[in-house]
Amino acid sequence: MTDAYTKADLRSILRSCNVEVVSHTGTDFLCLCPFHHNTDSPAFAVSHSKGLYVCYNQNCNASGTILDLVKQLTSRNDFEALRFISANKITDEEAFEEGLKDLLNDKPDFTVFPTQTVEGAHMLLMSGAHGAKDYLLSRNINEEAMEYFQIGFSSIQQMTMVPLHSPDGILVGVIGRSIQGKAFKNSPNLPRNKTLFNLHRAKRQGGTIIVVESSFDAIRLWQAGFPNAVATLGGSISDINIQNLNKYASTIIIMTDNDAAGKALGNTIATKLKNKNILWARYDHNMVYPHLAKDAGDMTDEEIKQCIKNAISHFEYALM
Repeated sequence: MTDAYTKADLRSILRSCNVEVVSHTGTDFLCLCPFHHNTDSPAFAVSHSKGLYVCYNQNCNASGTILDLVKQLTSRNDFEALRFISANKITDEEAFEEGLKDLLNDKPDFTVFPTQTVEGAHMLLMSGAHGAKDYLLSRNINEEAMEYFQIGFSSIQQMTMVPLHSPDGILVGVIGRSIQGKAFKNSPNLPRNKTLFNLHRAKRQGGTIIVVESSFDAIRLWQAGFPNAVATLGGSISDINIQNLNKYASTIIIMTDNDAAGKALGNTIATKLKNKNILWARYDHNMVYPHLAKDAGDMTDEEIKQCIKNAISHFEYALM
């Protein structure tokens, strides 16, 4: 039987063991694993109530109690580790301050999606089975991007699977697209209204974020040299995602689909973010995108670069 810990106690103990807490759900702290030293998506979950930890990376699979964790990370025996835990539990006053901090920094809760599922699907895709890799290559998505974004394939669904993360890098689901036809099927309860595709990476690239509609478009921009692209995963955007853009960007370049729905989406973003520098991607003065392209997926890398380079202000766009 494991000991019970308050959230504040557990956060203090983890901090003292140099375990970085990235985010939390209703039941767990989500951390960067101290055993296999992951630096991107937090794979290490620590239960608030049970005092247990587990790493979801299949090459690590570390697990145990908080006592085990302290012993391993601080090289203490049982008695020394228990004293360390006791010393790092916090007072009622400190607990109140920690609780207040949680309220002031409240974030949407996310359910962790199994990394094993994504890793297995990625291995299947990269093996070349079922023609999934050829399908992506035909969409101008190269193998380097397949590896970087950990794109996978479901043989049951006959769909490619693109992982989706929270703004803090928590794996929260997959975006599915058929390799025959144009069918879409995401993992259950995909929280697309709480996060934008690639936001956890794009937010690190500086103050400019490029907004497109599909994950494939964001991946194409990455290949063209723009790692700061995010995707709304559809023709609408939630208030939470407007807040995400407001939080992480000072300049927003709109590169939505060149149709009525794409223009409406871009105008919604521009209207709700009046205090930001809003630009619209444009190929040249005479055309939005070259050769009647609908989106970034229909363009070459050089054409994408020119659209970003020639982006015009929202004021200029409104006059056209």
